[in-house]
Amino acid sequence: MIYIATYIALLLIITFLAGQGKSEDDFLVAGRSNSALRILTSKFAGAIGVATFITYTGYAYEFGVGVFALLIGSVFGYSVFAFWAAPKINQLSAAHQFTSQGDLPGFMTDSTSARKITNWVTVLIQFFWVLLSLVGGAKVIAQFGLFSYPLALLLTGSIVLAYLLLSGLKAVIITDMIQAIIILIFLILIVNNLLQTPGSMEAIFELEVASIKPGQIVGLLLYGGLSVYGMADRYQLCFAAANKNAAKWGMASAIIPVVLVAFLLMLIGLNVLRETSGLESDLVFIHAMVHQLSASWYPILITLFFAGLMSSADTSVFAVSAHITANLETDNKVKTVRLVTVGLIVVSVVIALFWKNIVEITIVGAALRLVLAVPMIYVLLEKKNAGRYLASVLGGSVGLFAGLLAFGADPKLAITTLLGTLLGMVYRSRTGK
Repeated sequence: MIYIATYIALLLIITFLAGQGKSEDDFLVAGRSNSALRILTSKFAGAIGVATFITYTGYAYEFGVGVFALLIGSVFGYSVFAFWAAPKINQLSAAHQFTSQGDLPGFMTDSTSARKITNWVTVLIQFFWVLLSLVGGAKVIAQFGLFSYPLALLLTGSIVLAYLLLSGLKAVIITDMIQAIIILIFLILIVNNLLQTPGSMEAIFELEVASIKPGQIVGLLLYGGLSVYGMADRYQLCFAAANKNAAKWGMASAIIPVVLVAFLLMLIGLNVLRETSGLESDLVFIHAMVHQLSASWYPILITLFFAGLMSSADTSVFAVSAHITANLETDNKVKTVRLVTVGLIVVSVVIALFWKNIVEITIVGAALRLVLAVPMIYVLLEKKNAGRYLASVLGGSVGLFAGLLAFGADPKLAITTLLGTLLGMVYRSRTGK
């Protein structure tokens, strides 16, 4: 409790000080003045949450090094995004004062519909990640008996709400720096403790695991390579960067700690498999922490959970609130974002009390990202046909729905969603390029 209370107090004090006397631009886009280091830590912290701990260890438990199909796609996708898209997004946002993901296609296609539809799809995408963060974090915390599941939801939701109300995106980026350091250092310490037995590293790489199916490999590669284009927080970080180099190198450098964390989580999953078979994939990480980690490590472990939960939850909560506000006619955007944030936290906590399936939320949310991936790449290529853009978004939505009917919550949803967005590109309205 001392660890957690100190951590929470530190977050609130820092965000309170950061929010004093700041402008609307500071609240909505963190002043458009952030260095590459801040972009790096915020991108890393936002990408690695408690749900990441659970899903990556679960994938490793099932498929071993097959989990790197997702990483290969992610490294490629983020590299292209960092060196090609991020500088372009930063320059356009600085010139035209973008504050939402929909502002980019709205400007490029000169279409209000493109802007609004993109923002509403973004709201839906990011809402899944709000749920994922809250459900994953609360389930893990409840497992250790520190708080009950409902109390863990209320506590974490209230803390995220408090510092977002104080400082907005500036709070997200500042607290992400702290959370990134905690996640990386504490996870390295925990994995080192789990693998202290001589020969354990060699033993886990000799394990036989289930072969990953070709369709799942393709789905993971597609998701890893394209999903970055469908996530609003990546665009918001590009808007918040001081210049195109800060956006480029901040996004590119974040790949390194993300890959390191994925490797560490793979080791945890394989180490559990070495001792226990037949577990459900979403229980692997919790099993490792309960049965393989000494109780003396629990204070560090719980602090790691809180850092992972808040680092991803605050990013997604702010993205949802900011994009709802962007589609509303309001004279005071900061006030509206704050009001929407309060309502969002309440709704999210209520839904999370009943929908607790982490795997389902993850897979459907991941496929939703791809609904916008191809359309956003289209406008980043400086194509301007609004009809083609909107048809691609619609096609991706239909592909996702058809995939859900055919396969349920399965990684193959990435394939049907992507096919839908590509088929939508066939349509072309008479105006625009």
